[in-house]
Order: sequence, then C-alpha cells, then structure tokens
Amino acid sequence: MEGSCLSIKNIHYKNLDIHFWSGTGNSYRIADYMRKTAEGNGLTTRIFMIEKSSNTTALKTATDSITGIVFPTHGFTAPWHILKFACRLPYGKSLHAFCAATRAGLKIGPAFIPGISGSAAFIVALIMLLKGYNVRGVMSVDMPSNWYSLHPIQSRISQEAIIDRARIKTDRFMDKILLNKKVWFTVNNLCEMFWGILLSLISIGYLFIGRFFLAKLFFANRNCDGCGVCADYCTLRAITMQGKTDPKPFWKYNCESCMRCSAFCPRNAVEAGHSWGVVLYFIAGVPASAYLFSWLSRYVPGVQMQSEGWFGNIINLLYYYPAIFISYFIFNALIRIPAVNWIFTHTTMTHLPFWGRYREPGTLLKNIAVRNKNAVHQTEKIKQDA
Repeated sequence: MEGSCLSIKNIHYKNLDIHFWSGTGNSYRIADYMRKTAEGNGLTTRIFMIEKSSNTTALKTATDSITGIVFPTHGFTAPWHILKFACRLPYGKSLHAFCAATRAGLKIGPAFIPGISGSAAFIVALIMLLKGYNVRGVMSVDMPSNWYSLHPIQSRISQEAIIDRARIKTDRFMDKILLNKKVWFTVNNLCEMFWGILLSLISIGYLFIGRFFLAKLFFANRNCDGCGVCADYCTLRAITMQGKTDPKPFWKYNCESCMRCSAFCPRNAVEAGHSWGVVLYFIAGVPASAYLFSWLSRYVPGVQMQSEGWFGNIINLLYYYPAIFISYFIFNALIRIPAVNWIFTHTTMTHLPFWGRYREPGTLLKNIAVRNKNAVHQTEKIKQDA
C-alpha cells in the first residue's frame, strides 16, 4: 500500500516538506507514510531529519506548498528539542502547515488501547501559529510504545498490528490535509485537548524536573565494547564516551530519553537501570528544606513553617539537580566495577522475557540519524539489520 490516490484536480498543493525527529523510528515511519501519500498524489516531497534542518532550513513559501512537523510525545507534551526547533523556525508568512505527534499505543488481546499525547501537537501548532504559519490541522497517532524505562515492550505481532492501524489513520489525515481541509475538531483531538489540560502539571513537571531524572537512569552493561555508536548518533550529543583505555557512555542532562541509544546498540549494552532508579528516587526525594529549616529552627523560632511554602520548594529544587548529578557521577564510577555492574544489570527489567527493547521494525539507523561531526569512534560495528 503506497497511500491513497485522490483526484489530482482537487489537490491543493504541489510541494510538501516534512521535518521529523525520531528516537526509535516511530515518528520517522509516520513521516514516511506521509511522504508516500503525498508523492502518490503528485506532490514533490522533501523529508528532513530535524537535526539536519538546522535553524533556518529553507521553507517553500508559495501558496501551493505545505510543511509538517512529526515528533514523539514525551511526558504528555512535546519534547524540549521540538519546542526549541519550532521556536527557531523562520517566520511562516502564512505558509500552510500541520503537526503530528506519535504516542505510545498498546494492544491487549483484541483491544487497541490508545496512548495520550496531551498537549504535544497543540503546543507546537500554537508556536507555529504565533510565528505566522497557517496551521491546517494536528494529529496524534498510536505507534508501539518504546519507553522500556517504564513499561514492557509489546510483542512483534502487536507492534505490527498497531503500525498497520497507524498507516490507515495517517493516510486519512493526509487525504484531508492535501485537499486543504482543516483537521482540528475531531474526536481524537478533543480528547487530547482534555488530557492536555488535565495533565498539564505533569507535563510541566516532566519538562523541568522529570526528564533530568530519566536521563540519569541509563548505563552500559558488561557487553559494551566502547564502539561509541550511541554517542556518535545521539541527536542532542547527550552522550559522551568517558575513559581512555575502556571508554563507556555517560548520559548528560540534555538527554531526552528518546531510546535511540538502546534501540540501535549493536551489543544490546544500554540498560535502563530500574533498581538504580529506585535508589536515585530516594536520593532525589530527600526533603532538603525540611531538614534545613529544622536545623535553622534551633536558632530562629518559627522558621520551620517556611519549609512547606514556596521558599521551601526552591530549596528542594536547589538540592534536586545537584543531587541527581552528583549521584549519577558516583554511580557512573561504581558501575565500572564488575560486581556492581552485574548487580544493577541483573536487577533491571530489561532482561525479563516479557520486557525487552524496541525499535520500529522497518527502520534503520541511517533513516533517522546522521553521524555527529565530532564523532571519533569506529561506527562500522553497527548491525542495522540485526
């Protein structure tokens, strides 16, 4: 199936640009479906990885052109990386546009359980509207869940069933877009608006707090041979290889937990440390303000009441970020000890039969990533078809 064919005389556009960001291939697959549908209807189509789009990729501004952004949902909203990209786009000059967010769908028995993208597509659409784009519609579409840090991965049969449904939904969306119809007030979009408002505090918490915690869950097990594929192909350059004689990956704060490093590691060496996450949770959750004000109350009567107010929350945040960083720095040193590595490796969920790892079945690393300019490692070890 190469996408639907509409009556050529009814097609409003001649050109389509698609900008996508994808960690494990889900958003790329949706962008590629869109490309096939557009090309099947006679459009000249360009598809860009967002990391190659730079800040000012030339956008066609003719009235017969349209551009789209396709990206994954993180924390029921758009990732920081996408928000910054949208803000850096050149002024739209009424250029027609659309936004699509992939979300984590599940299949349990015969039932398909939709994911939640919340505010993801809407907040990017709002930025584009403010920058002068004529946003024709938004869509959220289920793809197989890839976030094995939090939940198990679906079976291959379930993955393929979810992907097949995503193709149908994407084709229908593109049919309307290509005919210059607006796609706003759908049942799916209204539900996502509801969830976006309801989960807005969680989304804000994720963007400013949660994502830093999740970025510090990763480590390399003893299978790691220091090839550097994870660092060389990280979109955000959020991974560095540390150690001269035995280099191992180190995840920085700007990691978005896109799971690309895990999905395409040729030795399945990247772990999401579930047991380490429990330890980190207790370290990061220390009520620093309560302890501080309890100590100060010995000298300043009544000051302990401030620990529950806004000032106390600021103290807790000032503790939170250094606590995570310092703890991970120590963990990164200890994980090089074989016995410590063995303990944390064998107390993750990753190795359980029902858990696993995920990448979109038909996607290769070259489809979604380009090698960083400063890459220095031997990346010929990538086994893209493995």
